[in-house]
Amino acid sequence: MVGLSDRPADQFQQRPQPLTGDISEQAAGLPPRTTPNGCRVSVIIPCYNSATTLPRAVRSAAQQTMREIEILIVDDSSRDDSLAAARSLADTDPRVHVIALAANRGKPHAMNLAIARASGEWVAVLDADDWYEPDRLDTLVTTAEMRSVSMVADNQQFWDAGAGVMVRTAFSPERGDHLLDKQAFIDGSDPYAGFDFGMLKPIVRSECIRRLALSYRESARLSEDFLYLTDFFAAGECGWLVGKPLYNWTQSFGSISRQWTSTGAGDWRYDYRSALASYADALGTLACRDMSLADMLHARMRAFQRLERISAISRLHKSGAGLSRLVLEAARHPSIWPALLSRLLRA
Repeated sequence: MVGLSDRPADQFQQRPQPLTGDISEQAAGLPPRTTPNGCRVSVIIPCYNSATTLPRAVRSAAQQTMREIEILIVDDSSRDDSLAAARSLADTDPRVHVIALAANRGKPHAMNLAIARASGEWVAVLDADDWYEPDRLDTLVTTAEMRSVSMVADNQQFWDAGAGVMVRTAFSPERGDHLLDKQAFIDGSDPYAGFDFGMLKPIVRSECIRRLALSYRESARLSEDFLYLTDFFAAGECGWLVGKPLYNWTQSFGSISRQWTSTGAGDWRYDYRSALASYADALGTLACRDMSLADMLHARMRAFQRLERISAISRLHKSGAGLSRLVLEAARHPSIWPALLSRLLRA
């Protein structure tokens, strides 16, 4: 079911003119780079310890039917061979550029840095363990321009890396394409759902990003994409949702294999305390701009507080705490019982 070929990177036709030297955090103030012959889409790939999956992600972008693109890999001070892999990929295609950060700062910082340097008419995100279908960018840009919207997102296929299979789509493709406005975003942002609209991977018009001064909240280490979209809708913008699954998303914890991926191993991927702090910061501005989005954020905070309590019980269990201690901790928070029971039934 995987729609990506495994053509070796060395089959790209042209040799590059790579950037010289590594680029540190100070590069955020540099003017956007120009790309020969114009650039329709800047594909940004934030990368941390993803040496094994990065080539697949880059190839999926490089092999798009839309050729007028640039690919900006931001290595977030990886501890593995990600940076070497990124430079090797840049040696095979002039559209691939590498930004190497001197210190780990997280995905939001990497995204903001790359957006500041992007030269495309549209900005797309691609996580380093995910990949695109070949016609994704063509489909999304064509749809956005036909519908006169500043943002468009698509359905996703869920990949269980441990089992080596596609599990399902994020939502039924039969729903078709439809408007993605503020109310649709609110209705689709249930944190308990198997997929919520905060997990979308949109492309956004560069002019809109500049006009709104839209940026990722750098304090966030979880829900950064959700908060980015929340700010987009708070500014009064709307988008479009494509029902066809064109983005392949790797599950951090495989729903079939019951295994963590190598790039998502452990509860650190679900730092609910960090998310709650970021939500509280966002509420400071949302409360006076848009009460419906602020109410949505309040509801999400309550859900994340419950999920953090469940994670705390999970950490106690892994540390060897006895059953009586676990039951006592669960008894202190009756609001988590339904979610905790649901998790136990899935285990």
